[in-house]
Amino acid sequence: LLVVLAGLTVLGAQAEPQFKITVRHALEAGASQQEIAEVIYHSSGYAGFPAASSARTVAREVLQGK
Repeated sequence: LLVVLAGLTVLGAQAEPQFKITVRHALEAGASQQEIAEVIYHSSGYAGFPAASSARTVAREVLQGK
């Protein structure tokens, strides 16, 4: 699931709904918040800052239960 998160981060806003679902699934599968953050951070070099920033915002919403 972490690889899927990386791919969805690169796709940016067009994959936001899928990204949100995948963050939830990753957490349920045992991924830590730190691991999810690291995937977004490492993907930023490929995705660009705007896409990574958007992914971070969406991940934060999921982690806060919104």
